[in-house]
Amino acid sequence: MAKFITIPIREAGSNRLAGNFCSTNDAVTPEELTILAHLRTLRDQATLLKTELQETAEGEARIKLQDQLNALRQEAILWREKKAQATYQKHVALGHSEP
Repeated sequence: MAKFITIPIREAGSNRLAGNFCSTNDAVTPEELTILAHLRTLRDQATLLKTELQETAEGEARIKLQDQLNALRQEAILWREKKAQATYQKHVALGHSEP
């Protein structure tokens, strides 16, 4: 199991501990979590379609599966763009990027 460094956060002007910040990238917004969950679902659906494609002979059924896979890829592109926008908004809110 990996061991993570915990960084204490102290209140300004005192030694009172206000909390901890884990050194991992755990500062993920709820919006980002929702988007990541949706991307995971799309990936799982694509994996199933790819398995079906391998088992399907040439023909109309195969073309239909390929179309479904292409639709999933296009949807994933849109969700990745949403994730990039959500990450940017988080960075602006944290002061890491200019608005």
